[in-house]
Amino acid sequence: MLNVLIIEDNPIIAMDVKSIVDEMEGFVGYIVSDMPSALKLADKRPIHIVISDIEIKGSADGIETAKMIQTLYLTPVLFLTSYHDEATLERAAQVDFSGYLLKPFNEDELIAGLRLCALKIKMRQFPMEIGAEYRYDLKMQQLFYRDEPILLTAKEHQLFLLLLHSRGRIVPFAYIDDVVWCNQPVSDTSRRQLFHRLRAKVENLSFQSVKYGGYMLEN
Repeated sequence: MLNVLIIEDNPIIAMDVKSIVDEMEGFVGYIVSDMPSALKLADKRPIHIVISDIEIKGSADGIETAKMIQTLYLTPVLFLTSYHDEATLERAAQVDFSGYLLKPFNEDELIAGLRLCALKIKMRQFPMEIGAEYRYDLKMQQLFYRDEPILLTAKEHQLFLLLLHSRGRIVPFAYIDDVVWCNQPVSDTSRRQLFHRLRAKVENLSFQSVKYGGYMLEN
C-alpha cells in the first residue's frame, strides 16, 4: 500500500483528491493543511507520494513543505495548484516534482501522475546499505542494524535522514533547525542533546560535530 500525503487547505478539494486516491488500488490518502501537520504525519507512517497545493496555511508554503518532505523521505511530488506564473514555476523547480497539475484538475491526469510516481518508487524499492551492518528501508522508512529495527524518536529520525542524505558533507545547524524544529525556536543545548542521543543509538557509524558549523555523517 502506498501512502499519499495530500497537502491542501481547501477541505472540498482535499476530500475530492482523497476520494480519487482511495479509489485507486494500492493507494490510500491522508490530508494535512500545513507544514507542521505534514511532518507530524510523515513521522507516524511512511509517506510514499506527496500531492501538494502551493498556497497553504502557515508560514511555509506548499513548495517549501514538499521540498522538506522530499529531502527527508525521497518522496515523489505532484503539485496541484492554480499558480503557473514564471516566478512560481522557478520556485517549484527547486523540487524534483513528477507532475504539475493546474486547478481545476483533470482526474485522469492526476491518476496518471500517481501511477508514474508508483513506478518510480517500485524502481528504487531496495534497502540502502549504509555500512557497519546498518541499512535503511526506503519503503518502510525504517533503520535496521543486523536486521533489527532501531527505534528513533521523530526528531532523531529526521536528523538521521538529513545526515544520511548529505553523507560526507556538513549539514548546517540552521538547516537542521528549520527541518527538525520547523521554524520553532531551539537552543544549542537541545540540538546538541539530540545529536548525542542519535549518535548513542547508532554508535557504529561515524558522526562528526563541526564547531559553529553543523553535523556530518562520515563516509
